[in-house]
Amino acid sequence: MTGIETIIKIAGVGLLAAIINSILDKSDKRELSTFVTLTALVIVLVMVITMVADLLGTVKSLFNLF
Repeated sequence: MTGIETIIKIAGVGLLAAIINSILDKSDKRELSTFVTLTALVIVLVMVITMVADLLGTVKSLFNLF
């Protein structure tokens, strides 16, 4: 994944979560909207953790570690 694709994916998840959160808040389902927000946060964190793991793998192979 390139940097721009990743930024667009993260922004898409955030935008989708914000829209769903707004709709659920208007219909007085605040607990569900909190759950949607936390789910979006977990999805973005998994994406970031995957990118960091790829970065560490690249650094490891670059310096011939282990």
